[in-house]
Amino acid sequence: MEKLKAAMIGAGGRGMSHIKSLAAAPNIEFVAICDMVEEVGVPIAEEFGIEYVSSTDELWKLDVDAVGICVQTPLHHRLAMEAIGQGKHLVTEKPMAGSIAEAREMLDAVEEKGLCAAISYQLRLGPVYRKMKEICEQIVPLQVFFARQRAMMSDKYMSDAPFDGIMDFISHDIDMVPFLAGREPTAVYATAPRNIWADVDAIEFCSAHVEFDGGACVGVISSSMGGAGVPQRLDVVGENGIAVAEGNQIKFAVGPNPPAGAAGRDMWTSNFIGENRDFTLDLYEHWAAAALDPSKDLAPAASYRDGYNALLICLAICESAKTGEKIDLAEFAAANS
Repeated sequence: MEKLKAAMIGAGGRGMSHIKSLAAAPNIEFVAICDMVEEVGVPIAEEFGIEYVSSTDELWKLDVDAVGICVQTPLHHRLAMEAIGQGKHLVTEKPMAGSIAEAREMLDAVEEKGLCAAISYQLRLGPVYRKMKEICEQIVPLQVFFARQRAMMSDKYMSDAPFDGIMDFISHDIDMVPFLAGREPTAVYATAPRNIWADVDAIEFCSAHVEFDGGACVGVISSSMGGAGVPQRLDVVGENGIAVAEGNQIKFAVGPNPPAGAAGRDMWTSNFIGENRDFTLDLYEHWAAAALDPSKDLAPAASYRDGYNALLICLAICESAKTGEKIDLAEFAAANS
C-alpha cells in the first residue's frame, strides 16, 4: 500500500489525539514530530520510533509529504502558510485561524497550490452524521436544527475570546449545520449572552440563526453551559422528507410532504449503537487517501473552504450578539479581509 509520509506539528493538548490517529492510519507513514519543547517532543519520538525536530526549519529538511498542525489558534496561519509554501498537504486543527483575513489567505494559497487541506471537524466522519448527510441529499433541507447542551466548562475555556466559552463546544455544530444544509451560508443572526453563571465575560449560551442561499434554507444552533442532562437534538425538515437524529438512532422519511388531513409518512430507522468514539483516525485516513489520489474526494471531510465558512459564521455570531443586527456574511468578510 502506498503511504503518505506525514509529520505532526504540535504535541501538547489535543495534539496527542492527532498523533495517535496519524500513527494508526494504515495509509500514513508517521515520520516526525515537531515541537519546540524538547521534553514534550522527545518522549513521543521515542515512543513511536520517529524523528524529533524542534523547529519547522528542521522539519522541512526531512522527506515529508504532509503535516498535521495542532497548536494554539494564533499560530495556525503562520505554520499553515509555511507548509503550503513547502508544497505539503495538511490537516489543521479547528478553528482554521484567528481571523477572517488569515483564513482567506490560507484558503487562497491552498487552492492555488492544489494541495489537499482539511480542517479537524472529525464529527463529520461519524456514521450518524454521514447517514444524516446521505438523507439530506435526498430530502433537500429547508430547516436544520442542532441542539447540543453541556455543563459548565473548565476555567481553560472561560474567557471573552470568540473561540472560548460555549463557542469552543459548538465549533463542530457551526460546521455541521452547513455540512447538512449543503448550501453556502449568507447571513447570521444570534444571541450569545455572557456572565450568566460565571463572571468572566465568556459566552455561556448561544442561539444562532444561519441563513443559506439568501434564506432558501435556515439552520438553528442552540447550546448552553446550563443544559447538562438535556438530550441532544438534530432535526432536519426537507422539501422531500424529514430526518431526526437522537443519540445513535436516526428516524427518517423520504417522499412528498403529505397534504393536510392525510396519514403521516412511514418512518425508517437506522441504528449506530456503539459508535461513540473519536473519529480523528477516520479523518486522517480519509485525508491521506485523497492526498495520495487526487481523483478521490476529500468530502465528507471538511476542506479549507468549509473551515473558512465555519470561522466566518463563528465570528459573525459574536458580532451579531454584540450589535443585535443580522450580519450579511459577504459584507462581513469583505470588511474583515
